[in-house]
Amino acid sequence: MKFKEYIKTIQPGESVLIEHTSLSKHPLLFYAIGETCGWNRVLIVDVIDSVLPILRWLRLSGLQVPKDTPRVKAGGVSKWGRLLLEGDPHKDPGIFLSKFTQKLKEYYLKNPGTVTVILNPERMIPLQGNNRRFILSLANLASAFLGNSTRTTFYFVNYEMVERMYLALLEEAFTRVLIVKNEGRVLIAKSPHLEEEGMSLEI
Repeated sequence: MKFKEYIKTIQPGESVLIEHTSLSKHPLLFYAIGETCGWNRVLIVDVIDSVLPILRWLRLSGLQVPKDTPRVKAGGVSKWGRLLLEGDPHKDPGIFLSKFTQKLKEYYLKNPGTVTVILNPERMIPLQGNNRRFILSLANLASAFLGNSTRTTFYFVNYEMVERMYLALLEEAFTRVLIVKNEGRVLIAKSPHLEEEGMSLEI
């Protein structure tokens, strides 16, 4: 099965963890999500300009992402996209996470059916000195919207860079875990349909 076809089987309210490396073809998964679900439904949560190398790679491959795609910006300098909220994760993390949560709640109420793509939240952890309380808060935030049928969320996490405790908390909480292999396949590591686990998807 191709990844595009697999996306259509994911139900509203689910949270999907996509684990990748720096060399994997995860930009193609990002693009497939937008093309399959419709860019008009996508909300990008961009941590420290993580979207820029993805957009650059796609552009050089001849693929374009609409420049008016809604974006929540957590740090970084890029002004790409239609900015809905801008926060500084270097400052008080409690205030940042609180504003972020409230903005998502408001957006989901006004835009049911939103497909949220969160890019590399693990990059915030070193900014807080790998503080365990912050890791728990960040993981709890990821779990807070599980089951909320107004949205579906895809989390992209670089497992070469992430703090293992954070990754384990996400893997435990999320409904699906996909691992992007460098050779170009996607392994289904966790699924609500047990027969899918261990299967590979084509990009």
